[in-house]
Amino acid sequence: MKSTDSPYVHVSLLRFRRHLALGVALLLLLVTGGTVLALWESHQAQAAEARLAAGNVAQTLAVNVAARLKLADNALQAAGLLLQAQAPHATPTAAAIRAITQTQQAVVPGLTQLQLTDAEGRVLGTGAQTTLTGPAREVFDTARRSPTRLAVSDAVPPAGGAGWGLILARARLDGDGGFAGTAVARLAADQLAADFRHADLGLEGAATLRTRSLVLLARLAPGDGSEVPGIGSALTTAELRAAMAVRPERGSVIARASLDGIERVIAYEAVPGYPLVMLAGLSTREYFSSWTHQAWVFGGLAFGQCGLILGAAWAIYRAQARQVRARHQVAQLASERGALLDNDLVPMVRLRDRHEVWHNRALAEMFGYTSDELRGQSARLFYPDDAAFERAGRGYNRMPTSGRFRAQVQMVRKDGTRLWIDLSGTFLPGGDTLWLMVDITAVKEREEQARHLALHDALTGLPNRHLLQERLAFLLRDAQRQDSPLAVCYLDLDGFKAVNDERGHDAGDALLRAVAQRLNEQCRGNDIVARLGGDEFVVVFSHLDNPAGEVRAVERLMQCFDAAFSLPDNSQVRLGASVGVALCPTHGRDAQTLLTLADQAMLSGKRTGKGRWTLHSAVQPAA
Repeated sequence: MKSTDSPYVHVSLLRFRRHLALGVALLLLLVTGGTVLALWESHQAQAAEARLAAGNVAQTLAVNVAARLKLADNALQAAGLLLQAQAPHATPTAAAIRAITQTQQAVVPGLTQLQLTDAEGRVLGTGAQTTLTGPAREVFDTARRSPTRLAVSDAVPPAGGAGWGLILARARLDGDGGFAGTAVARLAADQLAADFRHADLGLEGAATLRTRSLVLLARLAPGDGSEVPGIGSALTTAELRAAMAVRPERGSVIARASLDGIERVIAYEAVPGYPLVMLAGLSTREYFSSWTHQAWVFGGLAFGQCGLILGAAWAIYRAQARQVRARHQVAQLASERGALLDNDLVPMVRLRDRHEVWHNRALAEMFGYTSDELRGQSARLFYPDDAAFERAGRGYNRMPTSGRFRAQVQMVRKDGTRLWIDLSGTFLPGGDTLWLMVDITAVKEREEQARHLALHDALTGLPNRHLLQERLAFLLRDAQRQDSPLAVCYLDLDGFKAVNDERGHDAGDALLRAVAQRLNEQCRGNDIVARLGGDEFVVVFSHLDNPAGEVRAVERLMQCFDAAFSLPDNSQVRLGASVGVALCPTHGRDAQTLLTLADQAMLSGKRTGKGRWTLHSAVQPAA
């Protein structure tokens, strides 16, 4: 026994010595049979430990690869949203598109050749009719078919100074949810493999990243120089192909590697959410070295003289001591794996009955707590209220059967600020769950900004036609429930075209904003002011006091044009307005009918003279 042995090793070896002393007295046949059985069980145990250790490394590296792909996906989505945010104002220039792509490329190491395309695959901002081709076109087509997922190509060979990598594409959607194009970029394979060097693979171990078609994308192994052998090929062992055909998501085999001829325990793990496979291999020569030596010693003694039984017993003891120490080293490897998980890149937490049992530094930093403050706390700490906590709990309760959980939820930091989280959970053996959290607050804010731009007039900030239809339909239902009149006023500005032609579009835009401001000031909070385009506006007065209430409301509206309007150059101009009015329920009960009748009334009144308002009932039918 070594003086540096831990108490666990010391107790284990002491117990073994006592059992060995009793076994020495047995007959040689029993010694031989027991030796064979012990060797077989030891080999199985070490094989299981090797598979578990390799599987843990593969799973950890797969999570890290998925995190790097998620960062690249976030950059592509952000580029698409930034382009969409500029589109309502004007067609983005090549410089604006270049600024968007360069900014997002700088966020993710190894992300290059970021391009934005239209719905036909034409690259925006190039000045020429450049169309995606090759792998870029393939992922473009994939993104168009599945706009809610990141499209990933097969391995792409070096080109233009870039090494091996992947082509990624994320669909861009317009304001109506239709396909508007893609954000396409190249991600270097060496960035996906950046964490391989931190894995404990021994002297002859290897870590490889392959596509689902088993094309080699990245590899770390002893003896590999600047040129890694086999990159871009699907060369691999028949054992691995057979195992993945049965269990494509995860598994392990013992096989001799095709690239360097080293026999390894190879574990594979599908990268969650992406068409890639992570493989980690531990050399059997290293991992089973103690067992191999043990087998030679036991085999020789089993066929030796009975007089060598005592010597065999001593050799057995030494072999067992090595095995106990090897198990202790495996536990230390598990601790080192925990250190690898405790990274600053992806927040992670392990829960048991929705209470923290482990978390990494990134999680504490994201929520603003110290590690001691999070230890043993309920997951309720991260949610803004009990209702949100209970909703997440329903998904948590389904995890023992589904195995996984994925959702976007709102959480809260220690200082009270809220943030949106892309939450991904995995059910672990023993009942615990492991959760990965990615902060997507910025993406959510950009989505909300894009929604506002889709429903409002970019010049005046008033509701556009789409939002007018929604709000008017709501007010009509409310008016019918409360049996109260409602007036729809269709406005056309008199004299606006002359101002716009004489003084320029900037003056015309300023005048439209001033008109919108006055209309808003004359209306109540439950009324609607909207711009349909050009110099046409719609005002809806709801909850009128009596059948004559629309007269007072429209007269207030006409008073908006009594005073002159000021332009940016401090000059004054006067405008008038021709207004057509349709009433609910007198003239109609649906939004389209009332808008059409009010428009007709406005046009009829304008033919008899501008600057007046005309009620639909006063419109004379055409002769």
